[in-house]
Amino acid sequence: MRALMHTAFFALISSLLVSMNMAQAGEDALYAAEAPDGAAFIRVVNADASGAIARASVGDKVIKEVSPLEASPYIYLAEGSYQVDVAGQQASVTMKKNEFYTVVVLASGKLKVLKDVTFDNPRKALLSFYNLTNTGGVTLKTSDGKVDVIDSVGSLAVANREINAVQIALGAFQSGQALAKTGEVNLQRGKVFSVFAIDVGGEPRLVVAESRVDTSV
Repeated sequence: MRALMHTAFFALISSLLVSMNMAQAGEDALYAAEAPDGAAFIRVVNADASGAIARASVGDKVIKEVSPLEASPYIYLAEGSYQVDVAGQQASVTMKKNEFYTVVVLASGKLKVLKDVTFDNPRKALLSFYNLTNTGGVTLKTSDGKVDVIDSVGSLAVANREINAVQIALGAFQSGQALAKTGEVNLQRGKVFSVFAIDVGGEPRLVVAESRVDTSV
């Protein structure tokens, strides 16, 4: 009887260990591998409201289906010089390790490469304001216009600010006049949020996106 109980006990333990290993394997499969040390990161922003970007290639990697007025996740590559190709338009970019870059596809189809800042502050949120309009001197303020958040950004340029976690509505202003506003944005600590000012039918529009990295590409 004792031998039978021992056999049953060890069979139960073996079964539990197998189940735990299978559960761990399933859990691991839910998470993509991290980017390797020393990688560089790049994404595509579709500032053309008229249609999606079917394919954007950077070196031997491909970013697919970027909808109008949206940003793709960042993908990673080894540091180095690359050719970016979107619908026959090309741009060159030299990427350094641990740095981030944004390729803007304009309504004209032309490409503009902007260098982003690297952020690693768990106590703050990073807010990046991209002025992708033809209008210079655009300031990001609270939506009521009372508080400057990021001051005077030129056309096709980006500026950044670390900010406390807060829920806030934002507005793009020029010479005190509101150009466009957002709804409430929940800025969270340790995360990066991009605000894009984009011309749509001759009128500026603000688009907000939380920055992400896709290591599956």
